[in-house]
Amino acid sequence: MSYNEKLLRQLEGLLGWKKSKKFYAEKLNITEDEVDELIKEIRSREKDEGEVFLKTSNDSTAFESLKKVNNEKGTIESTITLDYEPKDHLELAKLHKIDLDKYIITNYWSKVLPSGKFTSSVFSKRKTPTDYTAEDFSKFLENYKSNYIPIPSPERNGNRDITDVEISLSDYHLAKRYVDGDNNPAVRVRRFFEVAQNLMHKVRSVYDVDKVVFPISNDFFHTDNYQNSTTNGTPQDTILDYSSEYELGFAILVDTIKMLKANSNHVEVILVQGNHDRTKSFYLAHALDIYFTDEKNISFIRDEGLIKATVVGETFIGYHHGNCKIDQLPLLFATHPKYASMFGNAKYREVHTGDKHHYMAKEIKGVRIQQMPSLSGTDRWHKDNNFVHSVRAALALVYDNDLGKVAEFEERI
Repeated sequence: MSYNEKLLRQLEGLLGWKKSKKFYAEKLNITEDEVDELIKEIRSREKDEGEVFLKTSNDSTAFESLKKVNNEKGTIESTITLDYEPKDHLELAKLHKIDLDKYIITNYWSKVLPSGKFTSSVFSKRKTPTDYTAEDFSKFLENYKSNYIPIPSPERNGNRDITDVEISLSDYHLAKRYVDGDNNPAVRVRRFFEVAQNLMHKVRSVYDVDKVVFPISNDFFHTDNYQNSTTNGTPQDTILDYSSEYELGFAILVDTIKMLKANSNHVEVILVQGNHDRTKSFYLAHALDIYFTDEKNISFIRDEGLIKATVVGETFIGYHHGNCKIDQLPLLFATHPKYASMFGNAKYREVHTGDKHHYMAKEIKGVRIQQMPSLSGTDRWHKDNNFVHSVRAALALVYDNDLGKVAEFEERI
């Protein structure tokens, strides 16, 4: 049988989702029998690529250990049985005999057996110069300094309009591994801050700003747990482990919020939970709220609901990540117990979403839906499936109290 190499690569990427044959067949537009044949070919090639299976003898802590080493791909899969569940990645590395100077643990999981013992499994890959671990990040954080330089306030001539502005840096996916390189966390930090700062500079060159609305999350983080997967369990390829991504993300947002406050009278931070980081982003918003608790003019909307809303002047703005049928969102806000009155009393109504990583705007029964672009690059799965070519950008939306949205600024990279 002649195998389509593109189909093989696509299926190899999908297998990590651990779905049914029917799911894979529908995704690739092939039959389930063809899925079976492709899986056999993938497994056959793996055996020819230098895999080594090692079975170790029992010791006092771990036994029935099976290690699968793929020298060609630079990966190690290891499973051991233990009397207890390992507490962190350092203990995992010791028990599975993974050299953290050479390998990075990207996924791990455990299961309780009927006997009360635990099976512990890890997947690790050979480190490259762009792989950052918790230890690497600690060194980076020691030297981390806020790079914020206050933007000089434009001279006021008495004729400048006072407005509100939304700064939207949607779907940042901080720890995502890009296929085209550009995987240095320090660059990711600098880029996020500089884009937000440049957007504020563009707005301030024309308007004075009363309130900044700053939606956070919308998949700001790439993963949601120590297994390096999304909220629903889809494995991801990352440049940072769980803790490092969280700590670095917190530092970025602290600096960005301080910068936004220095250029306005009030900052309203709104948590919009995504499908990659629903839990982690909730804790992030909670931590930021505590950090700024003494700042009277920095407020947070951070409840656990998946939809949020605010009002700027005469404009209602609803927020949802956008992983849904977005045409139904206006009705959802119009009938929502918490937001229906805000929606009904507004002169103008908008709904802002993310998720798709490209810009789109449409109007449904007088409600304008705006899908925000993303600064995020392309990972392997999206490239293999041709989800590419979106313009990488962020937006600043300017609102007049009486006239609604009056301007829009864009920053591209």
